[in-house]
Amino acid sequence: MALPLFQNIVSFWPVFPLLGIVIFFHELGHFLAAKWRGVTVLKFSLGMGPEMIGFSHGGTRYCLSWIPLGGFVQMAGDQLQEDGTLPPGGPEQFLTHPWYGRVIIAIAGPAANLVTAWVVVILTLTIGFSRPDFPNVIGGVREGSPAWNAGVREGDRFVAAEGVKLANWHGLVDVLEAADSTRAVTVGFERAKSHERYDVTVAPGQAAAWMVGLEPEGLRAIAGAVSPGMPAYRAGVKEGDRFVALNGRPVQWFHEIHEGLKGRADQPVVFTLERDGRTFDLTITPMRADPDHPDSPDGQIGIMAPREMVYTERVPFPQAFAGSFAQTGSMVVGVFRNLWLTVSRPLYYKGSVGGPIMIGQMARESARQGLDSFLWLLAMINLAIMAFNLMPVPLLDGGHIVLACLEGLRRRPISGNAYINFQKVGLVLVGSLFLFIFSQDILRPILRARAVDQAPRESTTVAPPSH
Repeated sequence: MALPLFQNIVSFWPVFPLLGIVIFFHELGHFLAAKWRGVTVLKFSLGMGPEMIGFSHGGTRYCLSWIPLGGFVQMAGDQLQEDGTLPPGGPEQFLTHPWYGRVIIAIAGPAANLVTAWVVVILTLTIGFSRPDFPNVIGGVREGSPAWNAGVREGDRFVAAEGVKLANWHGLVDVLEAADSTRAVTVGFERAKSHERYDVTVAPGQAAAWMVGLEPEGLRAIAGAVSPGMPAYRAGVKEGDRFVALNGRPVQWFHEIHEGLKGRADQPVVFTLERDGRTFDLTITPMRADPDHPDSPDGQIGIMAPREMVYTERVPFPQAFAGSFAQTGSMVVGVFRNLWLTVSRPLYYKGSVGGPIMIGQMARESARQGLDSFLWLLAMINLAIMAFNLMPVPLLDGGHIVLACLEGLRRRPISGNAYINFQKVGLVLVGSLFLFIFSQDILRPILRARAVDQAPRESTTVAPPSH
């Protein structure tokens, strides 16, 4: 168990460029706003700890520090004096700068993350999304479906439609979707064993209904990827595990897993899995993980369908630019909704809370899936950092905004004692939060490695018959 655990922790190098980009633009926002407002910036560091390399220009020290998990902008007068009083000086120092200027400086960091996420969304839409695809082999045909009634059977291949040769699943979907609803579409098939050719006619306007009941061979009930922190991850499900049954009911296709979890959130479900020729049971409790429907009784365990092949779906730049606003706005709403669910139900969602290690796991998986997946995660992390920093908690940007706005309402500076007490509360809150996050970060891969090691030995069963 030790070696896989070690590899799990140290092999997430993609987290460094991901967090580096997020933190750089966040701190750049603070830096540019401070410079614009005339506040003296003493140091701009990407990374924490001792300085590795750097240079000085215009009274500011620019440096790269050794610990690549953080960064900061140090401004003149951003701390109280030793006697607890505000630093002497004028608007060139942060704490004695006008309150509205401090709001601008504090909000500039999260705003920079928002702009970065928006730019990344445009870039991702333009270079294209990789979508799952499958070979042109029919894995299953639901009895009574239009395809079944037309004579299509498991193992057959579709080879052409409308004179276009087909070698993958999305090619067939594209042809059927592009077909005029007023005319029929002819799809050519090849019989599995005899290689006999036959044609099937899809009636006008029936393309979507005709696809219902057809399953790609590559979309069987197999875990293509397991999301860190989700119930399947904690229970020890591995990529490549085949799902055989849910509560004793046989499953064959991936969508049957989703259907079997409807109405089962927070209820233990016995999954029968097959790994390396051994069949065993795992009891997993699905969680309500959909931020759009937090009260839905439908459960999720955090697995994705296998991706045997992929194709790229691109959007021209004008459409990508126009659609990026709505897309980014939707992502912002989702991030704040997730943050609220985590804050309001911390014990329920504690398994989904993570720090650098969890982000590293996500970055590693997204980088493995492709550039588009990595860029999409980059946009999401930017928005998560934005939302987190806007929380009205001392030591965070939201805390500085609250203090500055209080000063504006009172029309006089906050006293040194009030500022110190506010910071103490923030230190306790933020310290407790980070302790909780890092404890989850450390425990998660340890418990995961133990679950993966023990899962096949918990209880071995006889696989139920397949369909």
